[in-house]
Amino acid sequence: MIYIAATEISCNEIVEENMVFLGFLAFFDPPKESVKEALWRLAEKGVKVKVLTGDNLPVAIKVCKEVGIRTTNVITGPELALLEDKMFDEVVQKVTVLAKLTPVQKLQVVESLKMGNHIVGFLGDGINDSLALKGADVGISVDSGASVAKDSADIILLEKDLNVLVAGVERGRITHGNSMKYIKLAVTANFGTVVSLFVATACLPFDPLTPMQLLTQYLLYDISQLFIPWDKMDAEYVRIPHKWSAQDIASFMLWNGPASSIFDIATFFFICWYYDAATVARQEFFHAAWFVEGIVMHILVIHMIRTEKILFIQRNASWPVICVTAVICAIGIAFPYTVIGKTMAMESLPFSYFGFLVVIILGYIFIGQLVKMAYIYVYKRWL
Repeated sequence: MIYIAATEISCNEIVEENMVFLGFLAFFDPPKESVKEALWRLAEKGVKVKVLTGDNLPVAIKVCKEVGIRTTNVITGPELALLEDKMFDEVVQKVTVLAKLTPVQKLQVVESLKMGNHIVGFLGDGINDSLALKGADVGISVDSGASVAKDSADIILLEKDLNVLVAGVERGRITHGNSMKYIKLAVTANFGTVVSLFVATACLPFDPLTPMQLLTQYLLYDISQLFIPWDKMDAEYVRIPHKWSAQDIASFMLWNGPASSIFDIATFFFICWYYDAATVARQEFFHAAWFVEGIVMHILVIHMIRTEKILFIQRNASWPVICVTAVICAIGIAFPYTVIGKTMAMESLPFSYFGFLVVIILGYIFIGQLVKMAYIYVYKRWL
């Protein structure tokens, strides 16, 4: 705020004497209209907002009330300086507005929140924010901010709209979710395939699949997963934050891998019993039947793992994923009937085999869904 006064002077008179006070000149800088909406959308996604400022407390409270931030629990920098470490951490967890903070205190607050098992993002544009920007998990500044603040930040916003942050949170969680799909799909499918191949190899006088057939099968597997980054995520998943856990991947593999192995092994015994394909003379038939079942099962695993809901009923994949998996499934089924399939020592399959394959598909959907429900009940999460 600037005070304005005036007086009449001559060239030799002292300026700042006998002045008449005219009034104040204030700068009106209200919060943007989009801030309240953006903060509400962040709260919906489990992102808690705290205000750390060097301004005095009344100003901070007034601005927070205008944008919808609760001001029930507030504290100032001088009050924080009197607290011991344990009490400091407890207070920082509770308060929403921290005013009159020094640059070092902002950094201390950020570090305290990180020690409390929080992932901390810090948004600032001034020189006093540089330490906190550097110390946060994600430092965010704006294009019009101080140079040192922009140098300390991980992300620089080019648009003056906090809804960009909301979009970033959503996209980040979708990316994380699709990455977890790919990882859990890979370990689950590979674990199930290894178990199935081990059982079949131990029981047969020949290899369940030749090296070329196995490489072709895995090439089709990989192509079917190429569009997972463009898949949709369940709204329930995007609504809350998630953390990386290697232990979670191991438990997921051990729960879900055997579910597909059960039906691989059931197919193995059916082929050997019904079609008498456990002999060397019938190995081309066995190779074709096992190859087709493996492709179909892998496609089912993709759709089973990508959502915690019932596949094809409660949740569908994105169109790119649906199209590519359908094409790969069709290629896998048609492969034994092609010239390439014949070259790779595969025999054409009778239509009766596909009747059994339908039973296998329905069985896996049913058992896989039961395993999924049990896993979610025990671990309270899916991806």
